[in-house]
Amino acid sequence: MQIVEENLSNAVESPTLSSDENSRDEYVSEDEAEIILDHLDRFEYASQDHVVTTLLWTTGLRTCSIRSLDLGDVDIDEELLELRHRPDRGTTLKNQYASERMVAIKPTTAAILEDYIEHTRVDQSDEFDRDPLITTTVNGRVGSSVIRKHSYGLTRPCEQGLECPHERDPESCDAAQNRSEAYGCPSSKSPHTWRRGHITHLLSNDVPPEIVSGRADVTPEVIEDHYDSRSLRTRVEQRRGYLDNI
Repeated sequence: MQIVEENLSNAVESPTLSSDENSRDEYVSEDEAEIILDHLDRFEYASQDHVVTTLLWTTGLRTCSIRSLDLGDVDIDEELLELRHRPDRGTTLKNQYASERMVAIKPTTAAILEDYIEHTRVDQSDEFDRDPLITTTVNGRVGSSVIRKHSYGLTRPCEQGLECPHERDPESCDAAQNRSEAYGCPSSKSPHTWRRGHITHLLSNDVPPEIVSGRADVTPEVIEDHYDSRSLRTRVEQRRGYLDNI
């Protein structure tokens, strides 16, 4: 666009952050995920909220990965999701073709997806004549902003039937009354916190980092720096379990 001089980016020195500064502690805990998913399972079964939240928690997929899924990428019988990088057809993955992989899903997740596809999904194609898994009546394929709204909306304490920890009146709180404003709730969380929670949950259950790395498309080093939200006490007790009999 000729707005700045050529090679300006090479002249700007990026700050070097410590491991603590370059990571975030916010994540969706197992307890919080169970409360939200139990509510959806009872009152909004196979809804778009239910499907998106189930995928966020049980797979740890990035937002771009969830919106990239087509009906043909979901194998209900084999309980698999196939992730494909399709930049020429409207969807991309974080690490491009290196992010392509198959992700195993639980039987319960497969059952929710099957019921959603059969009974709830809006039958729409996108501008590339693809059949998205998650659809909208307007654009066909769901946008990233819609997935963010799902996450911010469902992680509000008042949405879960809990008392507001911020001394707000839900009746007059914009973040409580309007899902588009849900991000304004200090307790609401982005889709990425589900991914961090999923990875932390796997690590807390002794899934080796190498296995988590392949499933979540992230290196063990990045997991250590950005995704492992286990407390130091939890980590040492897990190590103790491996070392006690040696």
